[in-house]
Amino acid sequence: MPMLFFVQVQASRLAVGLLFALAGCSRGSPELLRLEWTPGTNPRCPLVLEGSVTTNRTARVRVHLDDGERPRTIERWQRAATEHELLVLGLRPATHYALVVELVDPDDPTLRSFSAPWTWTTPGLPAWFPPVHVTVSRPARMEPGFTLVPCVRWPDQGDVDRQRGALLALDEHGDIVWFYDAPHAISEAKRLSNGNLVYYHGTLGDVVELDPRGDVLRRWSTTRIPGKVLPEGAIPIDAGTLHHELRELPSGNFLTLSTELRSFASYPASETDPNVPPMPASVVGDVILEFRPDGTVVRRWPVLDLLDPYRIGYESLDSGFWQNVHAGTPEAPLRDWAHVNSVFHDERDDSFIVSSYHQDAVFKLDPTTGALRWILGFPTGWGERWQPLLLDPIGDGLYPFHQHAATVTPHGTLLLFDNGKYRALPPDPKVPAEQSFSRAVEFAIDEERGEFREVWSWGGRPDEHFFTPFLGETDWLPRTGHVLVTDGGRVRLPDGRPGFHPAQGRKWARIVEVTHDRPAEVVFEIVIDDPRCGWTVYRSERLASLYADAP
Repeated sequence: MPMLFFVQVQASRLAVGLLFALAGCSRGSPELLRLEWTPGTNPRCPLVLEGSVTTNRTARVRVHLDDGERPRTIERWQRAATEHELLVLGLRPATHYALVVELVDPDDPTLRSFSAPWTWTTPGLPAWFPPVHVTVSRPARMEPGFTLVPCVRWPDQGDVDRQRGALLALDEHGDIVWFYDAPHAISEAKRLSNGNLVYYHGTLGDVVELDPRGDVLRRWSTTRIPGKVLPEGAIPIDAGTLHHELRELPSGNFLTLSTELRSFASYPASETDPNVPPMPASVVGDVILEFRPDGTVVRRWPVLDLLDPYRIGYESLDSGFWQNVHAGTPEAPLRDWAHVNSVFHDERDDSFIVSSYHQDAVFKLDPTTGALRWILGFPTGWGERWQPLLLDPIGDGLYPFHQHAATVTPHGTLLLFDNGKYRALPPDPKVPAEQSFSRAVEFAIDEERGEFREVWSWGGRPDEHFFTPFLGETDWLPRTGHVLVTDGGRVRLPDGRPGFHPAQGRKWARIVEVTHDRPAEVVFEIVIDDPRCGWTVYRSERLASLYADAP
């Protein structure tokens, strides 16, 4: 005869009575004494279901979910106990689920019992969220896991929406199965070694750590920006801006990028006419920064001391987004000289691989000595001190221009997103947007010979014009050896042609997973394109699991 349990749940637990029927149980099977479900306690992260289970004796727990389309089972609670706290992740928005809890005897798996189904319709997405269009999904060919996508909204052509941020996790089908509705734009998000997520927002030096429930665990904030108010409870960092990069080192410290401002009495004043007399300038210099979790700054490496400060590339003489940060501060025109956009720690020899967008160069730094080991960049414009460091090309490979996200693969090769913007250095003419092209590209570096050679690239499908003037990333995926490409900053002019600058047209983005073949095969692709407003994605990540304690 079925054993019936009636459990009255408190108002905070939906104030409902849950009826459990442990039907068809063999004598001696574990019995359910109490089960409570608590859905979506954090309104910013509502696709989360928490449960609490009490049994009459030790048991393992499984949760079966059925949405009428893709039933699945979660088997995370394999510790034999009488009390289990359940966390159910991976739920789609606006979807009706039936959940059944299964109890399993730890010594005899044939002794099992089941709860009656409990149903929940998950909340929908916020109305302002980006539409995700899935164009390719081949789960059997893909790297397993979930794609973490921080989306930045551009309500008009002028600037980003700094009061909202959408952090999405997509499953192998491209469906949203977790999201965080942030109160600010999210520039980049990564997983920490403790399993939580960490992200920074804006350029004003604010960093946030989240758990899978969307709860804020820690917050860091820099102290050197005039007029900035430190958020309550934030860990102070003795620095100004933080931008473009936040990476956890093996020591547990963080590697990031900051900036400094230096005055030059005589600085290049024109990108196109070298005969224009130099003039005073306030130059924004990027600073590679390491800080401890307690906010203590360990080391700083000013890039103005590493590269030639008088060598300019296209957009080196623009103020960029630093105009808002340093408003009223510079006495001379503000110059975004190098615009460093990534720093990667190569654990093989404890070096840093650094990408400079405006210098069209990637360089390797020995952080212990502060010495440069090599520079991969177009060879014109470098002073005598830097010329011996330039890598020579072997074969028919192309130099990258305005590149992003230079990293080292498990094979020791250099992988990066070559935006290909302008494909020229001052004062040579810029290549028009219609003729510019982007690609994911991999180089083999021979440090002894001072050479580089292209070994793989993907420049889009044969019938498409792949050009992303800003943002972008390439990630090596460890299980398949595929490459995850963040094609994050497209610009579409009103007439449909591609543009160079965000203010010229509507922004859109896509995420693509391709095989490491020649030619590469597209196994996953999503497009974020909204007629209501623009969207960009700086970087995306493939997570093995949504759970913080997953391997």
